[in-house]
Amino acid sequence: MCGDSYTEIIEETIDGFDIYIEPNPDQYRGGYAWSVSKNDDELETGLVFTLDDAVSEALKMITGLSASRY
Repeated sequence: MCGDSYTEIIEETIDGFDIYIEPNPDQYRGGYAWSVSKNDDELETGLVFTLDDAVSEALKMITGLSASRY
């Protein structure tokens, strides 16, 4: 799905939810931090090893939030 370019930052809006993915600020640990927000409220965050995993987790969260709360 995505290449693992460690400098890549992703900002997307899907179904009204904002996804933000960036390299983990703690470069000793590595990986990627992701978050899902809506209307400036951060709804969920996570830390994973690969960019593909970050995209996948964010999309799963949006699917679950769309079905349950929004």
